[in-house]
Amino acid sequence: MNNLNDTLPGLMQRATENLEPVSNDLLERSVRQGVRLRRRRTTLLSVAGASAVAATVGLVVGATQLVGGPSEAVVAGPPSPSTTPVATPVAPKATGPTVQEALGTLRGLVQAPGRKLSQPQTWGDASALGAAYVVDDGKGASRVDVLLTGGGEMNRCAEAGARCTTLPDGSKVFSLAAEPTYAGSRNVDGVVANYVARYLPDGRFMSLTSYNAPAEKGSPHTRAKPLFTVAQLTELVQSPAWKLPDTRSVVKPSKGATPPPSKTK
Repeated sequence: MNNLNDTLPGLMQRATENLEPVSNDLLERSVRQGVRLRRRRTTLLSVAGASAVAATVGLVVGATQLVGGPSEAVVAGPPSPSTTPVATPVAPKATGPTVQEALGTLRGLVQAPGRKLSQPQTWGDASALGAAYVVDDGKGASRVDVLLTGGGEMNRCAEAGARCTTLPDGSKVFSLAAEPTYAGSRNVDGVVANYVARYLPDGRFMSLTSYNAPAEKGSPHTRAKPLFTVAQLTELVQSPAWKLPDTRSVVKPSKGATPPPSKTK
């Protein structure tokens, strides 16, 4: 048996003696073949992509034609939110008098040398308000109060047989002299009042009352007659110093000459 180390090289030499190395020509042909295959795949992918785009465009065009064109499609969509700022309405400011203004006007009209004013009171709001003072001229205390409203008061001058005076501006003046606070035996305090009411042509109303006591009720009278006469109250009720509330509509007219005070200052 031959030595394996001696025979193996010979056997390998005989097995590979007829093989040829890879030539440059073979390598170049392989490269060109690969390039052609890649170009072919790229072309096929491009054609497929173009077909898909064309199909999509066709669907869009068809949908647009069904809804009546691009402009109609936009109209059918939800409206764009407006960016224009909306102005907030501002409530008009109240122009009617305040209770303090009414109180100040009353004070300015009834004060005089030798008179002492006390117990100021106010009540109501901008549409119906009142104010009062107790005025003492040294002969006894007399409550004097004013009522101002924008309308809705019962018009005593519209009653049959009412004795009213017509002023140059068309206002009607109704008056009562020495009118008891309570009728008959109920007037245990002996309180009486002089009362004047003015009804303006536009429906607004004001009244002035003078008592012979420091209060309308619940207090005995302190003088024989009220401090201010009907004639004096008629003059005061026409003063241009008064500022009346704006005209308003009231379903239920108020009762009496002056409502009871609800707020004390």
